[in-house]
Amino acid sequence: MKRVVIITNIPAPYRVELFDYLQKHTEAYEIHIVYASRNEDNRSWHIDEAKMRNSHFLDSYTIKIPRRYDTKYIHISKGVAKLLDELKPDLVVGSEYNPTILQAVHYCSRKKIPYVSWTDGTLHSERNIGRLQRKFRHYVISHGAAYLASSTRSREAQIAYGARAEKCFVSLLTVDVAQYRVEPENRQANRLLCVGSLIERKGIDLLLRALNGMEEPWELALAGGGSEEEALRSLAQELGIGERVHFLGYLSREELKREYAKSGIFVLPTREDCYALVILEAMCAGLPIVSSIYADGAYDMIENGENGVLVDPYQEEEFRTCLRELLQQPEKAEKMGQKSLDLLDKFRFEQVSKGFWDVFDYVLRRR
Repeated sequence: MKRVVIITNIPAPYRVELFDYLQKHTEAYEIHIVYASRNEDNRSWHIDEAKMRNSHFLDSYTIKIPRRYDTKYIHISKGVAKLLDELKPDLVVGSEYNPTILQAVHYCSRKKIPYVSWTDGTLHSERNIGRLQRKFRHYVISHGAAYLASSTRSREAQIAYGARAEKCFVSLLTVDVAQYRVEPENRQANRLLCVGSLIERKGIDLLLRALNGMEEPWELALAGGGSEEEALRSLAQELGIGERVHFLGYLSREELKREYAKSGIFVLPTREDCYALVILEAMCAGLPIVSSIYADGAYDMIENGENGVLVDPYQEEEFRTCLRELLQQPEKAEKMGQKSLDLLDKFRFEQVSKGFWDVFDYVLRRR
């Protein structure tokens, strides 16, 4: 049995569930997960500890760097080489480009252990990175035996940084579809749902401005909290739509599923997201999707015009027209929602895991 070590930042619930599936569904590989940190203070996640088998945590401290739309967390870890010496991996998979990964790349280079570079990032989400960061990506890519991408746009980024296309594999970022699947319950066709942190990057202000002046009956539920909440409340009042916008705060998974069940349309107005898993959560509820073109994962989840619509949220009138058409045509919205359900199969763990098995096999069978 070959031993694979996967190095990532923190135990996100959707990752933990996927790792648990991978560990339970292989006899060829013993999979260990190494985390740079236990959490980040902008995350309100509940983790099922029973699913964290073969998990290891590095000693680290975290640097927080304010950015225009949010805060970047950089984990400075120590003991990477020591832990890898103890685990004796046949293959190392490293997520993203950071100081922990740099240590892992150097270790693999010294020990002649194949390294697989794994990323969610896209050329759009990384369009503002500096020259040094770009060089770092090229450096990591140049040391890769193969590459794993969370979306087709992520794969494009890896190729742009120097990866050979035939060495690039895709494992779509996903949630446990079975757990998020929900049936409609008292569904309100004119109820719009938006899920995400209330920060500038998520573009909620753009959505509020698009909704302003619409004569059709509608109400908007915002699930999530964040630093922009008061500003968004004030904007809604200023636009005269305050009574139709409901701030729900942070919701547990079960609470969120109930919101998906009773909503009629899912809207994501983000200014930037390298994936946006909330789209997939909404698809599990059979909802039609109106998504920003700046959610890079949307291009894998949405068949434009079939289960949803891709729109530029900065184009206020275009955005308003998309929302209006679905509110005026509930039959069309319902048909799109059914298509969302039809598209779920490729996001099930059975399908997504193939990207991991393929890259493992590709690298280790060539040794």
